[in-house]
Amino acid sequence: MEQQGNPNILLVGVGGIGGMTIELLAPALERIQRTCTITLMDGDIVEATNLGHQRFTKSDIGKAKTEVLAQRFTDFEFVTCHSFPENLRNAEQLEGFDFVLIGVDRPLPRRLVHASTVPWIDMRSTGDGHVFFTSESHTELVTMMTPDHEPASCQIKGALEAGNIQFGYVNAAAAGATWLIGQLRNQPVLKERMGSIMFGELKFPEVIA
Repeated sequence: MEQQGNPNILLVGVGGIGGMTIELLAPALERIQRTCTITLMDGDIVEATNLGHQRFTKSDIGKAKTEVLAQRFTDFEFVTCHSFPENLRNAEQLEGFDFVLIGVDRPLPRRLVHASTVPWIDMRSTGDGHVFFTSESHTELVTMMTPDHEPASCQIKGALEAGNIQFGYVNAAAAGATWLIGQLRNQPVLKERMGSIMFGELKFPEVIA
């Protein structure tokens, strides 16, 4: 597929995974002078509990996450970041984008993106583990691995209180940045991978084609 001169990119969710993803992508794309527009979509505001594993400081508390992150790149020449401080709730919100990166921790927006026709990557993390799927992954596997569940942090419950910040989200974000750069350069596409910092690469359940 021939890429557009100014691709329109959507990053859904800018917490631990998404916040790290934009911190990796925006400077990298600016450095290689790749003109693009990145929309940051997330309805959350910065809370004290976000500090330490998300890309915010005490002075950001109470502000929209998307506004804080978009503001960091306003002086860039090639990369334009837009803040959209709302959650993804319907398929119409995906219209007009060329690529979508999912960093959100809820199944509904994930499924909305999975059902779209644009190239996407779905980045996830729990504790020191990470997993990602892309629009090239087997549909049955993606469905199997996207059950109904309550919103879940990339930090295991109780970890922060125990003083144990975990960094699997960094690997998930790095996969997202790698995927997008590859898409823009027409490189062979990623499909899916699951791994742990402690235990290495992990295997997915088998899917019958």
